[in-house]
Amino acid sequence: LRWTVKRLVVPTGLRPLTRTDMLDAAAPRRTTVEGMSRQAPDAVGAWTGPLPLGFVFLPLALLVVPVVLVLRRVRWLPWTIEARTYPWGRRYPPVVLTYAVRGKEKAARALTQLVEALARGEGAPQIAGTEKLGQSRDAHSRGAVVGTSPSRYFGSTNR
Repeated sequence: LRWTVKRLVVPTGLRPLTRTDMLDAAAPRRTTVEGMSRQAPDAVGAWTGPLPLGFVFLPLALLVVPVVLVLRRVRWLPWTIEARTYPWGRRYPPVVLTYAVRGKEKAARALTQLVEALARGEGAPQIAGTEKLGQSRDAHSRGAVVGTSPSRYFGSTNR
């Protein structure tokens, strides 16, 4: 696999949306509405769509970046290290490994350890001094879907 490994300067919430994310943020494309003779217009380029609103909110978001950098320098906010690969081509969702680490020196050290581990072929390496972020995409890995059993609230179900 070809991995792209980088330390993110901009917080994850301020990163630009990918094409797929932008379409997910907008109304579904080519939507037909019952009672309309034609398709509903796409919201990507509309006034309230993600593209125009991105230009409106960009100056406000850029004011936050220096504050975030100062908070990272005093170790209140962690740096984010990200490794990304597209095993099925650029059109499909990427595999993303994300780690949080406090301190610039530790982040640089963790970055080199991550590159070395990925070069060795490790799938999701454990890096010392970091916290692995992200959720597993496997629906069955988080335990029970429903939560607790009804017997906890309603007594025994065997009557």
